[in-house]
Amino acid sequence: MTKKITLGASQLMSVNFYSSAWTDRRNDTKSFATLAYWQEMARVLEAAHFDFLFFADVIGFPSDENGIPAAAIREAVQTPAHDPVTIVSGLAATVDKLNFVVTSSTTAERPFMLARRFGTLDHLTEGRIGWNIVNSDNQTALVKLLGLGEVTEHDTRYDRADEFVDAVTKLWEGSWEDDAVVFDQAGHTFADPEKVHSIAHHGRFFDVEGIFTVVPGPQRTPTLFQAGASSRGREFAARTAECVYMQEATVEAAQTTIRDVRERAARFGRRPDDIKILNGVSIVVADTEEEAASIRADLAAAPSTEALAMHFLGWTGINLLALDASKPLSQRSEFGHSTLDRYEDGPTVGEIIDGLRSSLGGLKITGTPESVAQQMIDMVEQTDLDGFLIEPNFGGPEEYRVFGEKVVPLLIERGFIDEQTEPTTLRQRLFGGSDGHINDRHRGAEFRVSQ
Repeated sequence: MTKKITLGASQLMSVNFYSSAWTDRRNDTKSFATLAYWQEMARVLEAAHFDFLFFADVIGFPSDENGIPAAAIREAVQTPAHDPVTIVSGLAATVDKLNFVVTSSTTAERPFMLARRFGTLDHLTEGRIGWNIVNSDNQTALVKLLGLGEVTEHDTRYDRADEFVDAVTKLWEGSWEDDAVVFDQAGHTFADPEKVHSIAHHGRFFDVEGIFTVVPGPQRTPTLFQAGASSRGREFAARTAECVYMQEATVEAAQTTIRDVRERAARFGRRPDDIKILNGVSIVVADTEEEAASIRADLAAAPSTEALAMHFLGWTGINLLALDASKPLSQRSEFGHSTLDRYEDGPTVGEIIDGLRSSLGGLKITGTPESVAQQMIDMVEQTDLDGFLIEPNFGGPEEYRVFGEKVVPLLIERGFIDEQTEPTTLRQRLFGGSDGHINDRHRGAEFRVSQ
């Protein structure tokens, strides 16, 4: 049986993304702050049979002990970054079948407020919403912006995230029984009080007690995404996520990560197919191999040295421009562990910056429509990958339109993508099923209210 490829489009509500190619003439992100821009994006993605639009997000900006370098503002690296959750209901009203995933931080948020927001969106999107769980890597800026006092140690942030997930799933799953709402106007009874329960969570990081003030939506718990790459991050993903996002650049690396995540999930009593694993990818498609190679070369040449260094600063808190380019990187920080681990073999700071030009964004697929389709299929078949998060190159809806017109029909023809004809919840789109709820093996199932 042919394995179906899940397709997501990875976006940031900004003018810029990993590629830092916003200065290219093909860029079309100037109106990123408008609803109309994202409505057009949603229409293009739905027509191209994408499963969901994924909003990455950052809180803060590249910074160190000296603050934000001017280069970060000049090159629009992780700033501006507008709040994507504000537009999701508008996009859900624009298209019928496309789903939406929004990043939100367990370090910056409070459990009740996040549960309330996503519970409301579950209704407004008719179940087409997912939460990408992050614990926020940009700790230096986060501490200053939110007044957190001090940088939180890496594994402690995951401990907090674990407890955060327990608290929100208690609210989503444990407060309202399925038939609690009766809407009996004559009897002056909106809901049966016997079927609405107060939940109590008292932990190391959070205290939450009371009823949940949002009635259950189509999914109850939004579909859960996560992208931790460290060992602790993979452990969290294996226990929590229904869809894991990774960013491996080779078949061998993808095989290793996928096998590791699935083995960890099994130790939590989950099945391999309980988790969809997607890989980030930059796709360049053109009518000829030569034209595609030329476009890829333009992408590699677009970011300045300053822009590359500012991306690294945002990921790790280390400003490469302030270091001796001829010496190896010796600094560590409390975030960006998976990024820093790549440089343990001792490349110089200058070599790291040069390497970012080709490695920015991870996996790259380049070629004609037939070649691109085959490379995607090969990656799935050789690694047990479930699909791709396709990243923007120059920015704007047009590159997704080209992909949808040139590559997607080939994937449909070969049986790797189904044409979606009816709306479903996001969880049903990914896993099937009749009710769109978390399955019995998920950690949140233990908090279900008894009927």
